[in-house]
Amino acid sequence: MESDPKSIQVMSFAVLNNLSNQIANAIQEKLHLAKGDAIGICMPMTPESVAIYLGIVKAGCVVVSIADSFSAEEIETRCRLSGAKAIFTQ
Repeated sequence: MESDPKSIQVMSFAVLNNLSNQIANAIQEKLHLAKGDAIGICMPMTPESVAIYLGIVKAGCVVVSIADSFSAEEIETRCRLSGAKAIFTQ
């Protein structure tokens, strides 16, 4: 449960920065996405999802936030309307 204080995860800024840089580099070099491209995130709030969010921003792309509680149809609609070229999910 995300609201349970016992389940809070901790990540140092250095680790978060390194991970988000790796994600930004992969977005540009492996996925060949360009600045301004929309990328969806459909994940629960975890340190990894924060790193993904920051990586998308560092790559110059647009973040499309998609609630992980959405149905497949709602996810498809959000991606279609935003023009997302990729999506991060679990």
